[in-house]
Amino acid sequence: MGRYREAVGNDVDLCIEVHRRLKPAGAIVLAEGITPFHPCFIEDPVGADNIDNMAEVARKISVPIATGERLSNPQEFAMLIRRKTAAYLRPHVCMCGGITGAKKIAALAEANDLMVVPHNPLSPVSTAACLQIAVSIPNFALLEYPGDDQPALSERFGATGVEGGVRKKDMVKETFACQDGFMSIPTRPGIGIALSDRLEERFPYRRPLKTRLHIDGSVVDQ
Repeated sequence: MGRYREAVGNDVDLCIEVHRRLKPAGAIVLAEGITPFHPCFIEDPVGADNIDNMAEVARKISVPIATGERLSNPQEFAMLIRRKTAAYLRPHVCMCGGITGAKKIAALAEANDLMVVPHNPLSPVSTAACLQIAVSIPNFALLEYPGDDQPALSERFGATGVEGGVRKKDMVKETFACQDGFMSIPTRPGIGIALSDRLEERFPYRRPLKTRLHIDGSVVDQ
């Protein structure tokens, strides 16, 4: 964190993604260690299955928490809010009921003075849907962006834009321009994109079962 601050200064938000790999004690120690570098938030410091654990961490640290990508309905987010676990909610538009479901969650967040950071590591289709959410809610904070149409971003940050051998930008006729940290809202009908011709023939549906393995071969949470 210190090296990042030395490199980019204090005018860039740093968001720390822990990916549910810690227990409460470890998450608290980590958050205390990075506090001097004032990160924007720490994401998923502990697993999403135990909201009480997340609440315990939130009570003992001063770094804001962002969480919610593993949750799928407003009721689960309501439990997060009641326990005061997070400052930023992260609905996954492809899992929480689409744009309508995400807006319900955003409304819950708004009523409790919380901000929304949509979870968006996927394709340009997901990005298009998230942009519609961003411009239609008053408590949008920032958008996770895969950078699949920006070679400079891909090279610099390691976002290859390739998943399962498919280049994400090949899925649509036109991707999104990102300049100076901002994106233009697409003006095409619907959510603003047009799928590539014969997309279903070029990239037939498949769902390979993959998971991350530990050094000893055991299955670990991705």
